[in-house]
Amino acid sequence: MSHREPNEMDPGTNGAAGNRGQAAITRDRRNRLHAKIALAGKTGITTAELGIFLQEEGFKEEIRTVQRDVQHLRDDQEIVLVDGDKPPRWCLAKTSRLDLNGAVTKLPKADLKMLKSARVALSIVTLYEQASHLLHQAALDDIEEQYQSSKELLMKHLRHEGRWLGKVVMGTQQLQLRQAQINERWLHEVQLALLGGYQIESLYYSQNSAQEKRKVINPLGLSYQDSSIYVICTFEGEETVRTLPLQRFREVKPMSARGVVVPVGFDLKAYTQRLVEPDPIALKLRINEKMRARLDPSETPLAEYQRFTRLDEKWWLLECETDYSQGLVWWVLRHGENLEVLEPARLRQKVAHCVATAASYYADSPACG
Repeated sequence: MSHREPNEMDPGTNGAAGNRGQAAITRDRRNRLHAKIALAGKTGITTAELGIFLQEEGFKEEIRTVQRDVQHLRDDQEIVLVDGDKPPRWCLAKTSRLDLNGAVTKLPKADLKMLKSARVALSIVTLYEQASHLLHQAALDDIEEQYQSSKELLMKHLRHEGRWLGKVVMGTQQLQLRQAQINERWLHEVQLALLGGYQIESLYYSQNSAQEKRKVINPLGLSYQDSSIYVICTFEGEETVRTLPLQRFREVKPMSARGVVVPVGFDLKAYTQRLVEPDPIALKLRINEKMRARLDPSETPLAEYQRFTRLDEKWWLLECETDYSQGLVWWVLRHGENLEVLEPARLRQKVAHCVATAASYYADSPACG
């Protein structure tokens, strides 16, 4: 990622893995209500009837939840009230993304040709749920339909394989923050600008200055870091590459007639990896038995080619080549007393400075019993 403003800002670790399961259920429930209302045609359907429908589909929601879902669809201009009916009946709006001319004839079912087998379906479910710990939900929305179809295939058509659901869990040992609230419309506008290679005009809130600034930007890429989304870009007329959190955008307007200007030599992958140095470094670590076991080639090695040398009863020497990135520094700090950087000296000094600074915060604290 970038430096802090003017390059704004370090990503940290962002996410809401604990809430994503419920978010997926809510989307599935609303999609089913949406499709059911479409099936009702011009005569419409009542909220009470929708509640009964959800119960038949296996949902155990109170009527207030159904009312909120219906209101959500109405706010999105997907449904409207049928004129003059009491109790109120809902039908599809002309602005709905669903087909008003009868193309929707049944609720979505699993596409067996696409999924091919229960094993593929299980893989799709597993990959989606694993990705949900790493990506912002907006990045997963485009494959939500395949995910739900895969689950439906496993649950309804192939019961035996369906037993795997709930028995394979995904997660991370890192603490994840809650997801930032983004406007998905702005995400879609940025995606289209990247595909079309044109500029966008944005109203962006700068946290450092606590002001909204209107800027014409050259979008260079999107960075999905943990559960956050960042727009990699330059401001018009500037060479400085910036990393702008998407949640701070207040407005995005396409400027399709104006092409993006890309800085000479810009490499998106290298930029987002936050390489401290362009070339790999010769890394030497003193590691304990715990880290030796964890970094073994049969487990989760640090590098493809690495060498271990026994130092004494408790310690090993690990030698390998790896990129010198901000991620490497964070990884070393995270493992604390389990390892020590021996070389290169500049990395050792960087880690020593971070550790000394952190230790100074606790210097006057009483020892814990």
